[in-house]
Amino acid sequence: MPHAVLRFLPAVALAAVLTGCSDGAPQSQTPPPGSSPMAQQAAVPFNDADVAFARQALAHHQQGVDLASLAETRAENAELKALARRIIDTHEPEVARLSALIESWAQPAPDDPNLEHVQRDGYISPADLTTLAGLSGKDFDRQFVSRLQKQREAGVRIAEAETQHGRNPDARDLAATTARSQQQEISELRGFQQG
Repeated sequence: MPHAVLRFLPAVALAAVLTGCSDGAPQSQTPPPGSSPMAQQAAVPFNDADVAFARQALAHHQQGVDLASLAETRAENAELKALARRIIDTHEPEVARLSALIESWAQPAPDDPNLEHVQRDGYISPADLTTLAGLSGKDFDRQFVSRLQKQREAGVRIAEAETQHGRNPDARDLAATTARSQQQEISELRGFQQG
């Protein structure tokens, strides 16, 4: 088979999957007996809201880890550093769960929110990340708290949309967990702003 055709086949398969998920109706597949957990997850119904949530939340969580990693080395406030560590510890396993969902549904990975051309509500721009990376101490703390709070608020909105419109039990459970943890983080960040 010519090399150009081999490169084209995955795009055709992807287009077929996306077309199958475009009507908003629940999607599912039946796994063969003895199949892997990922194949079994794919058999659980899901809809467009589940896919949108998983892709948006994955990009959001990855950026949250990037932000929190900056705070570990640049923040002055010890409590802020502790919050950053909790964000990393919480998000890393959730990134793995979201990636597994996306893969099990045969959906494309999300765009990297740190790319210049990706403009999303609540995400931190590449310029803002560069600015934060150049700060330290109290200057960093103040800018970090402000930007992270906006990013957390966007995470709550992403999770609430899944809770309202999603169908997949695992995605809905993850959305509920995300909303709770990020609302708690928002409360803590408001405390930093007032202190």
